[in-house]
Amino acid sequence: MKFSVLTLLIALLWVADFEHAFASNLFQADTVTVEVKGTDADARFDPVVVSVNPGDVILFVVREGFHTVTAYHPANRRLKRIPDSAKAFDSGLMEQGDQWFLNIKEKGVYDYFCLPHEKLGHVGRIIAGSFDAASNYPEEGIPDIVLQKLNTKTEQFLNQ
Repeated sequence: MKFSVLTLLIALLWVADFEHAFASNLFQADTVTVEVKGTDADARFDPVVVSVNPGDVILFVVREGFHTVTAYHPANRRLKRIPDSAKAFDSGLMEQGDQWFLNIKEKGVYDYFCLPHEKLGHVGRIIAGSFDAASNYPEEGIPDIVLQKLNTKTEQFLNQ
């Protein structure tokens, strides 16, 4: 009887471990970290441009100051500069030590900004899959410093 119970227990543990390994490989997502730094004119996302796959998660970590991670989207009173099927996002105001996770579900290009520092060029870009979609994004009403930073940092990123 002891042998049967022990054999059954070992078999159940083996099956559970196999199912866990299979599920984690099947649904494995990467986590990419973006640091949020600076307090005024030096406010920045580091790195400015990241590349992920749909299903990946981005961890935003505030290192100093007060910041947001806010999508360019009409729900946030901005022109839409994220994929059509993607939902608007906004972290709310965060301070040093705060963390916020963003799950990227759709392929495309996501442009985002820090509400208190947008006019200083505190912006970022997520490329999920390919960069093609960004060429159709509207530019009217977007501060010149934002467009310049997104274009420059994206070009540098793509030419690495």
